Amino acid sequence: MHNTAASSTTFVVDAGRLLWMVFLFCLIFEVGLVYLDLTVNWQRGSDSGPIRRLFNITREDGLASWFAVTQTVLVALTLWSVFAITCKQGASALRRIGWLFLALLFTFMAIDDGALIHERLGSAFQQSQGIGLFPSYAWQMVVAPFFVIAGILMALFLWRELPRPVDRWRVTAALGCLAVAVAMDFVEGMDDGYRWLIDAFGWGNEVIRHFSKAIEEFIEMLAMSILLITFLGYIANASGAIALQFVSSARSAASD
Repeated sequence: MHNTAASSTTFVVDAGRLLWMVFLFCLIFEVGLVYLDLTVNWQRGSDSGPIRRLFNITREDGLASWFAVTQTVLVALTLWSVFAITCKQGASALRRIGWLFLALLFTFMAIDDGALIHERLGSAFQQSQGIGLFPSYAWQMVVAPFFVIAGILMALFLWRELPRPVDRWRVTAALGCLAVAVAMDFVEGMDDGYRWLIDAFGWGNEVIRHFSKAIEEFIEMLAMSILLITFLGYIANASGAIALQFVSSARSAASD
């Protein structure tokens, strides 16, 4: 049977340059989201309420929320790629389990960001059990311990797995950003969490709450940007040249 050979196309990518481009794009987009929130939303640069809500960085149905979820999905997909590569290379069971755990963790985080799972779990628990003595959002008592344990396991695993010190410090910086964001969220959930700022500077509570939330969202997105380039860099450094070949079922049958 006649077998027609398909032409191949090779793309050569400078990994270091690509990573910097990805990071700069994410950073510029994130700073742009903060700027648009300030000018279009807070300073009422648009008279349209729906337009202002689109650029409100504190809302869960705005442009910033879409970008944050997309970032987390990309991190999850990158981790699934790392897991597949380690399996292909015949890595030890412990290494495969470690990368599988991270891939599942960030997959859950992506779903959580899009569906607001942790907020709804916290609200459901508060309604059913009541936690009047807890000073902040209910989700932090219900779900935060899981994220803390996952973060510690992630740090321990990656500190041993990542070959370059710069990657280890990137992970440390990203986890530090996420810890700061959770701490800011804890203060935000308190009744008088910003009292000291109000008393010290005379700022209004609404102003402080909005821009504290905006900073929190920016820090979370920055953390995901750092993790994205770290895991992409791991793929580039650990696997060398990667060849991806697509074979149609018809051609495969013909060759058999």
